Amino acid sequence: VVFTTEPFEVLTTSAADSLGLPEARIVVVPHPLGGTDEATVVGWAEAAVDRLVEVLGA
Repeated sequence: VVFTTEPFEVLTTSAADSLGLPEARIVVVPHPLGGTDEATVVGWAEAAVDRLVEVLGA
């Protein structure tokens, strides 16, 4: 599973494709992580759990 932030979603998908991993399991979270307060990042992480469970079940 790859975690990436929104601005890098296309780049992450392209990199996975170029590495022969077109079905890479990617979880996208908001941006930026750096400089964002901990409570906000924790909220984003909690919101990403459903997607993580989804890709792990794929």
